[in-house]
Amino acid sequence: MQSLFLPDELELDYPEVYGISTPMRHLRLGYVLSTSPHFKVMYEPEVSSYDKESAHGAYHLTFLDDDSEVLIIKNKGNNSLFYPKYKTADYLICSLSEDEINKEIPALISELIGISICFVLNKPNQKEILNFTQLL
Repeated sequence: MQSLFLPDELELDYPEVYGISTPMRHLRLGYVLSTSPHFKVMYEPEVSSYDKESAHGAYHLTFLDDDSEVLIIKNKGNNSLFYPKYKTADYLICSLSEDEINKEIPALISELIGISICFVLNKPNQKEILNFTQLL
């Protein structure tokens, strides 16, 4: 019997994910993001993990220079981490399309008051990627 798919065709892919480290609480981060003249910020009440067992607060950011959109997700949800490999990342910057995140976005976020560091994370493996691919 011949397979309908090759192993490479079953592999999921996702653009780079960035981590944000900050001592700010979720609502304070939203306020600080909204004070930036570079972004339009909309509150997202929650983003669920792929298994629907954990809810995570999020902000939908539109970068005003090119209208690219990202989601900033609180890594620690009510039951688990959205990206468990990175316990030190308080928030994740995730693409809302198959395109890579404009490099200016994390650079501008890292300059905001109260942001300790903004850094590129390793690409998720095939088991971890399900939380991210559902955002597309």
